[in-house]
This record gives sequence, structure tokens and C-alpha cells, in this order.
Amino acid sequence: MSSIKPQFPHRVGAAVAAVAAIAAVAVSALTIGAGVSGAAGAAQPRTLRVAYTAFDLSQPMGAQLLYHRLQQAASNVCGSLDRADIGAYLRWQHCYDGTLQRAVLQIDAPQLLAVYHIDAAHARSAG
Repeated sequence: MSSIKPQFPHRVGAAVAAVAAIAAVAVSALTIGAGVSGAAGAAQPRTLRVAYTAFDLSQPMGAQLLYHRLQQAASNVCGSLDRADIGAYLRWQHCYDGTLQRAVLQIDAPQLLAVYHIDAAHARSAG
């Protein structure tokens, strides 16, 4: 599973630790489409750091801007999309959905979660 891994010493105060954790979130995927594999053939997680300190996540606009960044990062982490191969497309979609969901849940901001739920409901009704 993916997790935020703060990059600061263990003895740093809680306030500084919180600021460092908010500075960036690691978006990762456990299953990537074809191409990313280790020596034993197991999928290697890819991560992409998404900075969001400039966004006010208590406001809808800040949450929407971060959500768009997270969508782009999830798409990049999951690799290229091959719509001609239904199996590859389904693997990519599974990777993207899971990666985006984990990133939103890691950040744990109510406005961002609301944007995610609205987008997920829209996607279900459109598909």
C-alpha cells in the first residue's frame, strides 16, 4: 500500500512534522500496466510527489485544483493508456482509480474528499 513518508528526523517537533507532511503527498500505485517489473517479475510501485502547499484546502477552489493535480499524477503513475486493448485499459483504470482514491484519503481534507465524491458519482452516472 502507499503511504506518506515524511522526510524529516524523528526528533523534529510535531508542528514541524505536520508542516513537512502537508508539503507533499506521495501518489503511488501497487499495480502498474506492462513494463514496470522487478527481478522476480513483481510489479514495482511508482511514486510521484505532488506539492500542494499553495492551495487552501478549506476552500472549494483549492480542493478542486489539488484534485486536478492528483488526477494528472495518478494518470502518469499508471503509465500509458491503451484503449485498443480492453485488458490493458481495465488494468490502467483499476490502477488509476485506486491510486487517486489512496491519494485523496491520505491527504484527509474534507473539501478534497467532497470533490472526489462528486467526481466519482458523476463517473458512475456517465458510465
